[in-house]
Amino acid sequence: MVNIMQIPQIRLQQTYAQIGLRITQPVQEIEQKQADQSIKQVPATMTIERKPSHLDIDQEQLWNELNFKSNSVFSEDMAAFAKQEALEAVAEKAQEGDQFAAIEKKNDAIQSVVSAKANPGPAEFNIGFIPSYGSVKIHFTPTELTIDWKQGGAEIETTQNKPIHNYTPGKTEVYLRQMQNLEIDFVGGNVDSKS
Repeated sequence: MVNIMQIPQIRLQQTYAQIGLRITQPVQEIEQKQADQSIKQVPATMTIERKPSHLDIDQEQLWNELNFKSNSVFSEDMAAFAKQEALEAVAEKAQEGDQFAAIEKKNDAIQSVVSAKANPGPAEFNIGFIPSYGSVKIHFTPTELTIDWKQGGAEIETTQNKPIHNYTPGKTEVYLRQMQNLEIDFVGGNVDSKS
């Protein structure tokens, strides 16, 4: 006869612990602004200085020769003419006096003086142009231009801008994703035996 005997058993069922990682990546932001630049254009300048032309016409000699004299010139000419006439009259009288005084030459001085006055010599005649050449004096000063240039250019100003840097560091979080577990079961068993 076979007897079945139960032998107890221990059954172990183990679950290992598991950990999880939550990783947040770091974030880096870099913003580079362009440099600020200002350009100022300075224009060229031109300065022109002009002295106008000038024409001088002197007609005084022309009018004097045409006997359209100013009072001052007329007075001077008349004074010079009177002086010359007076000198010539004095010379003539002196010459006549010398003729009258030369009695020793036995010539008729009175007749000679009267004859010279009654029969004067031929008058001097000469062709003249009135007004004479060059009696109008002309002087012309041309226009003068002075040009001054000043070169312009460009004024450039540059301001650099620093980069804007934002950095958010990353992080790693460790958490328990699964708890460890150990299950122990006691199970009885049957064993056959012969008696």
